[in-house]
Amino acid sequence: MFGVFPLTPAYGRDYKSKAEVTAALIAGKDFKTVSGQYCTASDFKGKTIEVRYNKLRAFTTYAVPA
Repeated sequence: MFGVFPLTPAYGRDYKSKAEVTAALIAGKDFKTVSGQYCTASDFKGKTIEVRYNKLRAFTTYAVPA
């Protein structure tokens, strides 16, 4: 998917740790794609997504359950 990854937290949110990112993904919080669209982890069921956090300085991956 061109223009989707990495995702960044939406609406000015930021996370300080991978655990916070994982909790937000599980809770269904919105993230923003590189192309500017908003999405949640449920949009990527069965895939591994990439997320930037901590003021875009850190990077993690998350395997979304199918």
